[in-house]
Amino acid sequence: MKKSLLVLALLFLLVSFAQSPVDKSFPPEELFALGSYYYPEQWDSSQWERDLKKMSEMGIKFTHFAEFAWAMIEPEEGKYDFEWLDRAVSLADKYGLKVIMCTPTPTPPVWLSKKYPDILIQRDNGISIQHGRRQHASWSSDRYRRYVENIVSCLAMRYGNHPAVIGWQIDNEPGHYGVVDYSENAQAKFRVWLQKKYGTIDKLNDTWGTSFWSETYQNFEQIRLPNQQEVPEKPNPHAMLDLNRFMADELAGFVNMQADILRRHIHKDQWITTNLIPVFNPVDPVRIDHTDFLTYTRYLVTGHNQGIGSQGFRMGIPEDLGFSNDQFRNRVGKTFGVMELQPGQVNWGVYNPQPLPGAVRMWVYHVFAGGGKFVCNYRFRQPLKGSEQYHYGMIMTDGVTLSPGGEEYVRITQEMKKLRAAYDKKSRMPKQLASRRIGLLFDMNNYWEMEFQRQTDQWWTMPHIHKYYNLLKSFAAPVDVISEKEDFSGYPFLIAPAYQLLDNNLVERWTEYVKNGGHLILT
Repeated sequence: MKKSLLVLALLFLLVSFAQSPVDKSFPPEELFALGSYYYPEQWDSSQWERDLKKMSEMGIKFTHFAEFAWAMIEPEEGKYDFEWLDRAVSLADKYGLKVIMCTPTPTPPVWLSKKYPDILIQRDNGISIQHGRRQHASWSSDRYRRYVENIVSCLAMRYGNHPAVIGWQIDNEPGHYGVVDYSENAQAKFRVWLQKKYGTIDKLNDTWGTSFWSETYQNFEQIRLPNQQEVPEKPNPHAMLDLNRFMADELAGFVNMQADILRRHIHKDQWITTNLIPVFNPVDPVRIDHTDFLTYTRYLVTGHNQGIGSQGFRMGIPEDLGFSNDQFRNRVGKTFGVMELQPGQVNWGVYNPQPLPGAVRMWVYHVFAGGGKFVCNYRFRQPLKGSEQYHYGMIMTDGVTLSPGGEEYVRITQEMKKLRAAYDKKSRMPKQLASRRIGLLFDMNNYWEMEFQRQTDQWWTMPHIHKYYNLLKSFAAPVDVISEKEDFSGYPFLIAPAYQLLDNNLVERWTEYVKNGGHLILT
């Protein structure tokens, strides 16, 4: 018996002290890592070694390959070419760069969409989105998912045990860039989703309030995805809420499926993530739960906001980083990174100003202070042709000269060395600061509900929530942006701004929280 207890105790200690794949890649004593996107397929192969060597000399720790390279990897159905990618990975390894390998599923090759046009998403006007850009294949297509399984499996078996590959990114900014898929695949899956959710058509009719305006349905086969192009006014608000939920589930299912495929083949020390656009339809980070952690994409200077002060448009608004840090830090894995951060002007904004000198450095430190593990800047080299031609990189168009943003990254890598030397693993948040810790409830279902039924043209949900968030930060209060799934008891204060979508369970949990001494703030 004693021997059994001793064995169990030893096993417990081994599990307790075992490092997670994320901690092995980004150990706490290293504090923070910088990475950069590189596209071997865009450049003459004679330049790869020069570029990756330069990246390493700048202090960059990892690079990022292949999220848009399906046509290069599988130029014909079932015929794979890994020679070029093998060489790129080997060169990265030669210069001490770790690699984030990506699944190339946002960019299916032309042979696939021409052979099987039913895999394409369809706009609300009935026109299918054709080959020529990205994010044009339907998550609801079983056929497309089978081809995804093939390419992901092949990549995982090829690089799943490569010592230079530290982790995997699934897809790239999954979300169809806000385009709702009205294809027949999506229509059929929506009806199945509704039947599973409601069970009976009577329950759906009651929940959607279809007795008004004779919207009543007799069976699930009569239901179509709510579409503004098919009705004279706004669609039923509850149908729209279910549309957003359905699309979020389809997206999450697509990402979770790929995570499951990867885990069958990759080494246990390789982690899995995806990169998401924060607060963006139809993305709900809470539903993506098969990855090790999540990352987000953020572009601060695009001409879409004025920022603070006369030069604020060249710095962005702080809550765009702060709120996202505090949100993604509290999702699956309880850690995060920023997978895309601009090193200079973009090509797609309302107008495309240069970031103010020092702004790039400020953004990186904002992520570091928010608890992020890394920032991967997009991108290393500015392209000479093709899409995003005018998007700055860390290296200018001559392929060798540092851009202003690149110079700031070099400065950060040098400063990080000093910070690591001062690192104290025993240090903790001061008690006075910890006592101000606040949980801020945020839920995409609530966001969708309010945005569709705004009661004034002056109402915008996120600026309202940011108003309270910024006020809390002005008190130097640590804020966790949490979902309803989290335990509220660890927070002295809990705030739920404009939280109109409730159920009895949440009300009961709030009541219990207050009875136990918590402070609940509703707006």
